[in-house]
Amino acid sequence: MSNSLEEVHQIKSLITSSDKSHKSLGYSSLLHFQQHSAHNPSSIQSLAECSQTLICSVVSDIHDDDEEIAAQALKGLGFMIYHPAIVATLRVDDVGLVLESVVKLVTTTKLKSACNLGVWCISVQQIDASILATHFRSLLLAIIHAFDNPMGSLSTTFEASQAVIKLATQLRDEMRSSSHIWASPVYRRLLSTEKRDRDASERCLLKIRSTIIPPSLDLSKAIVKDLKKNLLNGMKDLLDKGMKIQVIQAWGWFVRMLGTHALKNRHLVNDMLKIPENTFTDLDYQVQIATQVAWEGLIDALIGCPVMASQKNTPSEENSLQKWHGIGHHLSDIETNGFSKRIKLIMTPLIGIMSSKCDISVQLSCLNTWCYLLYKLDTFINEPLVIKMVFGPILDAIFRKGLDDKSIWLWNVGLELLCDSILQKCGDGFSKSTNQASPRLSEVGPFLSGQYSWKQHPVKWMPWDICQLDFYLRMISLLIHQASGTTVTCERRSSVYNAALKLFINVLKGVKLDLTNPSINYDGIMWCLNSLLTFMKKTGEDLFSDSSKNSDLCYLSIHFVDATTKELGLSILGSPLYKFALDLKSIDNVHPVDCVKHLNFSDVIFISYMDKVSPLVYLLTFYFHMVGVLTSNFPQSDCNSQGMGEYFKFLFSSSDPLDILFTCVGLLYKHVQPMYLNIWVAVTQGLKDSVHDAKCKSIQEAMSDNACYSSMCHLLLYPLVVHSNIPNLEKCPILSEGMPMLELIIKTWKSLYGIFSASEFRCSAAPNFFEDICSLLTRFLDENAGLLESSIDTNSRGKNTGIGLLYISGNFMICILEQIQTTELISVNTSSQNGSCSKKSGSIENCLKFAVRYMNFLGTKKIVDPLPGFVSASRVYSALARFVGCLHRKQDILIFLEIMSSPLLEWLSNMGMWDESTDDQLQLMWTEILGCLRRSQPPINFGSAFLQLYEPLFGKTLDHPHTSILEPTIDFWNSTFGQQFVSDFPPNLLPVLDKLSRNRKLKLQKRSLPFLQKCISHEQANHARGYKVTPKKPLNLKRKRLELTEHQKEVKRAQQGRERDAGGHGPGIRTYTNVDFSQGLEDSQESEEVTDLNIFV
Repeated sequence: MSNSLEEVHQIKSLITSSDKSHKSLGYSSLLHFQQHSAHNPSSIQSLAECSQTLICSVVSDIHDDDEEIAAQALKGLGFMIYHPAIVATLRVDDVGLVLESVVKLVTTTKLKSACNLGVWCISVQQIDASILATHFRSLLLAIIHAFDNPMGSLSTTFEASQAVIKLATQLRDEMRSSSHIWASPVYRRLLSTEKRDRDASERCLLKIRSTIIPPSLDLSKAIVKDLKKNLLNGMKDLLDKGMKIQVIQAWGWFVRMLGTHALKNRHLVNDMLKIPENTFTDLDYQVQIATQVAWEGLIDALIGCPVMASQKNTPSEENSLQKWHGIGHHLSDIETNGFSKRIKLIMTPLIGIMSSKCDISVQLSCLNTWCYLLYKLDTFINEPLVIKMVFGPILDAIFRKGLDDKSIWLWNVGLELLCDSILQKCGDGFSKSTNQASPRLSEVGPFLSGQYSWKQHPVKWMPWDICQLDFYLRMISLLIHQASGTTVTCERRSSVYNAALKLFINVLKGVKLDLTNPSINYDGIMWCLNSLLTFMKKTGEDLFSDSSKNSDLCYLSIHFVDATTKELGLSILGSPLYKFALDLKSIDNVHPVDCVKHLNFSDVIFISYMDKVSPLVYLLTFYFHMVGVLTSNFPQSDCNSQGMGEYFKFLFSSSDPLDILFTCVGLLYKHVQPMYLNIWVAVTQGLKDSVHDAKCKSIQEAMSDNACYSSMCHLLLYPLVVHSNIPNLEKCPILSEGMPMLELIIKTWKSLYGIFSASEFRCSAAPNFFEDICSLLTRFLDENAGLLESSIDTNSRGKNTGIGLLYISGNFMICILEQIQTTELISVNTSSQNGSCSKKSGSIENCLKFAVRYMNFLGTKKIVDPLPGFVSASRVYSALARFVGCLHRKQDILIFLEIMSSPLLEWLSNMGMWDESTDDQLQLMWTEILGCLRRSQPPINFGSAFLQLYEPLFGKTLDHPHTSILEPTIDFWNSTFGQQFVSDFPPNLLPVLDKLSRNRKLKLQKRSLPFLQKCISHEQANHARGYKVTPKKPLNLKRKRLELTEHQKEVKRAQQGRERDAGGHGPGIRTYTNVDFSQGLEDSQESEEVTDLNIFV
């Protein structure tokens, strides 16, 4: 510190010396010391302490005649008034002395270096603004003099421009109010032929732009005079010299500084507009880009008038629903007309460039200019008029361009701005567009320098009016249309569709806010809903037919319906107050199927073309149509992976799920085509999921409704109805491959059947679900008997309609058999206690009839190359074997035998005509039948009546060529019939029994052992009492036996009559009740006991 202070004192002594050489050495030392003290606080402190004594000498020496000393003094002075620590130590008088001396030097010196350094001192000073303000006028005169310095020094002019920048920073208000004085030397140099002069002037204007723009009235008047006097002609002269870029850059600044005053000088403006009129269409891309940048000057001039400012702070609530509520701000007709003209003037060349095929760099520059316009419009950008004139046309031009590698970046900008505009509806107040997450077509963009950065111009979006809904829907529709072109790659098409879906969902969120607003009226709601429905119809029907067909477009339409339903909610869409004409072309000339005559469609909702329906029904119908289009045109598409089941689950979770179910069933039976099987799967899955979801209580309550029961039966029968209406499976793309769709149908059907067959979902009026559904299926097979019989051919390849119908029917039958085992037979004990045995038996009876009917169609013919999963005879026998294995009740077992004995006799007769596996399953089934007869509860009385009833069956099995049938039957005989006396064997059975008994394989009881033992005990008792029994031939024994025999015959005849009344089941099949069996058995036993006694006696 002490060394620095001593050095400063030495320098001071040299500077104050009268010897010029010492003075020069002193200033050189001072400059060297200042240079090194820049990073040395102690040196700066030493200078600050001596500044008051040094400053007087330095100020005096800047006027020295010696140019070198003057220059050195000015350099030392500049450092002293630049460094804040030194400036702070100077007295106000000393600072005033410095400023006045510098101003005097600049304005009077003839030394070029002195003038240059003097202006430099002004440009670098850090003097307090309050002190500068007292000398502002003199400083301004010095700067203006420096601009037009007599020496013509460009460096002095440059320093003058730097001094302007410095004062504009320190004394902004004073510089703005006097801009008409000092700005002219700056902007006039924009037309200089010297590049350095032009560059210095432009850099100065860029840095002081906020000070002079918007211009003061005096500045505007001043530039008007200059333009008329020489600037306009100067621009024309430079154009003639080919300096187009320089001219258009100057033009931008001149127009900008005209400001709103330009509106009062239309002739001058029209003359000026002739310059960009030529440069906009110049062949040089750089000229076009420069014109775009300069065009921002016109935006500054024309946008920012008082009418714009009056709208900036308008509350967003005033804009909301202004069309339907009658509120909101509007410009007067005069203001609107003038504003429209200005906007049209600005937008005309921008729209032309964006619509043309010019270079991408020009279009990016144009896009940046347009974003600048959006920024300058401030919150007024949200006005419908501005949206229509400014926002919409450029977006339209962008989205009409092809999706090539260059234009994709324009698309990204357009999508970001469009998304930002939409998102503000759900935000609070207005926000800037740069902070929002927007959909993009690519995360990688071109390298864009600052001049092409639209991020520097944030747009102040506010919540949009509901009257702008059509605009947003039109933009989304345009996006989709352009992406659907044949030249667009699949990847980019998918990206655009995803972006369109995101935009649409955000629009829906905004619409919902308005629809739930209590102030909106009925007309407003109807207009909104109609706009949405029309948009989706146009996208799905018109656009798909006009554009190249692609599956992504179908998926997009399906997602639109899904989003609309979930975002707006079922309370609005399902309201009976809002009705719209069902103008979908797909529903025209479509009528419900009438081939299923035994179905009752009284509760089903059938809709026709142009019917008045709710928005929800309209959307549901459109959903059906698009799924059908997707399936028919793109059979390989995976419809069910697109959330269709979730969509229907959402619908069934509504407060009125029955209407949804009735409508879905009605639509399905209006479209009995394979392409709608996918949507049948979706409806069924949605219904299943909603039933299992604890939150969906409404559908669970509705399941107990009678109408729901009927509709469920319709749903279960739909796949069969579809298959019965197909001329040839090979002509149906969705079914030509067979397995994937058929497996899905079977899986879905089983899930739906399993739900409704569960006891907790049975309705009170339809307890016989198994019985009813089996009856329906059986009748359906009967109605299509001709189709089935003609289709079963040994040359069939498993692809005709009949085989497909059998495939589904067989799997349904297996499912029902398995379901009865788990839900019906397991609950036998409970059912018996509740007195519902007859209901259970009815279910079993109809199910078995269905199985027999299926086997009758299947016959003995073998299907060549059947589809995997086809229910063959082997599978039927296996299922029946498992079914029989679950039977325990005597009533169920007798019903099974009653229904199955006749077909079983035929199957056993055909044994050997099938493959080994089928024979094995039939043998297993017969073994299970014999087993269930043994375990019957209550037990079956195996007497002559039972044997006579099933004589054909036992006759076939006891004489069967296959030991696998014969041996179990012999074992069964020996354990049942062979354990008791049978009084009367059927005549047709005698030869078989004779052969087996003689071979000692079959047991036959010759007498009634219990009665014999009883007689012996009586005889022994009589001997004990002393009685003697004399053998006598009873005279009336034969007559009694004859009477009993006649009684038995009468019982049998009566039973056969009942059989005929019930319809019969073929030869040898008779129906007996338990009473019949007992009576016949007791009569026969009594007769035999008497006979045996006669013989014994």
